[in-house]
Amino acid sequence: MCNLMPMEFLGEIDGNGVKLNDVFGFAEARIIAPDNIEIPLLPFKVYNETLHPIGSWIGVYFSEELKTIVKYGYRVELIKVYSFSKADIFSEYIKNFYNIKKNSVGPLRFIAKMHLNTLYGYLGRRKTLIETKNVYNEELVKYYGSYSIFSEININENITTILMSSNLDYNLINEIKDHTNLDIISNFKKVKSNVAIASAVTSYARIEMMELKMLLIKLGIKIYYTDTDSFFTDKEIPAYLIDNELGKLKDELKGGVIKKAYFFGIKKYGYIDNNNYTHSVFSGVERN
Repeated sequence: MCNLMPMEFLGEIDGNGVKLNDVFGFAEARIIAPDNIEIPLLPFKVYNETLHPIGSWIGVYFSEELKTIVKYGYRVELIKVYSFSKADIFSEYIKNFYNIKKNSVGPLRFIAKMHLNTLYGYLGRRKTLIETKNVYNEELVKYYGSYSIFSEININENITTILMSSNLDYNLINEIKDHTNLDIISNFKKVKSNVAIASAVTSYARIEMMELKMLLIKLGIKIYYTDTDSFFTDKEIPAYLIDNELGKLKDELKGGVIKKAYFFGIKKYGYIDNNNYTHSVFSGVERN
């Protein structure tokens, strides 16, 4: 997050004739991947699945990520440009709490770690909220007409507990009210988030991984698996890339090696190390 972030939205223009190096913000673009690329770099989501395709496709990306892939043979044809002003707003914050975490133990270290780990998620929050509420049974019909209800538990003959989504589209609810006689409940809670900054943070993280992937390939190191923040390779990674400092890679096995590994998908893998310990990661499944 110690990079320039998109701040104020400056406007939308046609991308025809615009130079990518003059853009800061986001762009809808046609992407053409190089035919000879060993590991595709740019992700694309299809039916809620993330792919790293070859060939050609159209997507919306952060400008700095597009500038990075051009260095590795991708072609980018701008269709529409969404320009933003820029500023470095997080460097002091990150350095401050990282130093506290690095030099502290116990609760103070935990608090500093949470300040570092939760900032990105805070900026990327959805405006739709999940809310648990106790309601009188005679009012249930109003809630079913105003919210998405996920579940209900009958407490007694008078009260029911419901799990519901709130913050539905405020303008849409008012429009429905104007055209019907429905008494729709439309309490709206302001949720502070910034999709542009959250998206830029994600892109900057991918840029770091892109640069590392291409460096390892250049050094003749084969990559068996990679995700948002890790690599499994066939050779040792250069020592200058490994450290406990911010921005460096950490050797999870502390010099150990992997005897056997199975990779099933993103954050879904298991392996046996040289001490015959079994390690597994399977996102969405509770550890036991």
